[in-house]
Amino acid sequence: MKNATISILLLLVVLPGSNAQAQADPSQSTEDESGSTAQIALPDTTQPKEKRWFARLGLTAAAYHPGATIATNGGIIPGATASASSNFTTTFEVGYDVTKNISASIFSGFPPKPHIDGRGTVASLGTLGKVRYGPMIISANYHFPKVAGFRPYAGGGAAYAIILKEFDGAVTQLNAHNNWGSVLQGGVERPLTRKLDLFVDFKEVWLSINAEGFLSGSVPVKARVKLDPSLVSMGIKFHFR
Repeated sequence: MKNATISILLLLVVLPGSNAQAQADPSQSTEDESGSTAQIALPDTTQPKEKRWFARLGLTAAAYHPGATIATNGGIIPGATASASSNFTTTFEVGYDVTKNISASIFSGFPPKPHIDGRGTVASLGTLGKVRYGPMIISANYHFPKVAGFRPYAGGGAAYAIILKEFDGAVTQLNAHNNWGSVLQGGVERPLTRKLDLFVDFKEVWLSINAEGFLSGSVPVKARVKLDPSLVSMGIKFHFR
C-alpha cells in the first residue's frame, strides 16, 4: 500500500511538468493519429521591406536650341530670330516605383534665368530680355535589367514652364507666358548601397513660350521663342521609404 501511494504521487508530479514543457515550446513537432510528425512553420520576418519612394538631387546643365518668330505692327520681321544662353542649376526629383520596372516622378529645380538675345536681322538689338522660370517635368520611366552593375532606363512625359519674373532688355514691359511642352528621357543608375545610387540622366525637352512688349518704348512687339533645352543631370538617388 505504501509503495502504491508513492507511485501515484510521482505520477502527479511528473505528468504536469511534462505537459507544461510541451506547451512552452511551440516549435516542437506534433504527432497526428497516424503517428507521423508535422513541423509548425513560423512566419519569416527577416526579409527587408522594399523601398518604393525615392528622391534625386543633382546638378543639371541646360543647353538650349532656340529660335524665334518676331512680329511688330501686325507683320513678321523677316530674318528675325533669337538665341538663349546655356546655364547650370541645381535640380531635384521625387518619385515612386509603381512596380519593379516602372517609376513615376516629378522633376524641378532652382529657377534658371536664360538671356534671350536678338539674332539675324535684329542682332543689333542685343539682349531682348531675360526670363526666370521654374521648370517642372512629370515623367514615367521603364527600368531595364542591370548590365555590368548599371541599370538603364527610358521614358517620357510632359514639361511645364512657370514664368516667375521677366527682365527688360531691348524689349521693355516684357511679359512672357507659362506653357506646356513634351519630354523624352533616358539615363542609367549605379547602386552604391541599399539606399543610395549614382545616376546620369538626359532629357530632351520641346518647349516654346509666347511673349510681348515694346521696342523703342512704344512699338508693340510679339514673339514666340523656342527654347527646346537639352538637360544633362548627374547626382545621387536616395530610397527613403
